[in-house]
Amino acid sequence: MLGTKEYEPDYLDACRSRVESQVAMFREVAQAARDHGDADVSALEGALESLEYEYFNNMVIVLEGYFIHRLSSSEGQAGKALHEVRVLARSLVENGGTVMAEPELTLDPDRTVLGLRAGDPITLTLHQFRRVSDAFFREIQGKPSGDR
Repeated sequence: MLGTKEYEPDYLDACRSRVESQVAMFREVAQAARDHGDADVSALEGALESLEYEYFNNMVIVLEGYFIHRLSSSEGQAGKALHEVRVLARSLVENGGTVMAEPELTLDPDRTVLGLRAGDPITLTLHQFRRVSDAFFREIQGKPSGDR
């Protein structure tokens, strides 16, 4: 597939819908686990926290995968959400979950959604994923995305 600068509105809507569905599913599972009367709450919260990090780190990879063929030249300045998601996904896949320090994949933490720096571990929460994915979708649809 050739690189692309724009995506069809139906494709964007379908991708956003899948992301929303995945987020809702996580919330439902976490709430169901918390509502289970026999659970050891302290052990459960630790397990849910670990699951949350793994789940939403993987969701960044999924989000990047939906738009993997976008042209990096269309991302604009380092620090915007499109670029940030690309760096995070690549860091998760190629750098063991630590933000990469690489010249062609630099992030300006003062301008990114999450404020992560090279060398920081990537452990996304539901809230952080929502922030970066919402900004990502605004940008991919050609709408400005405010800074942090």
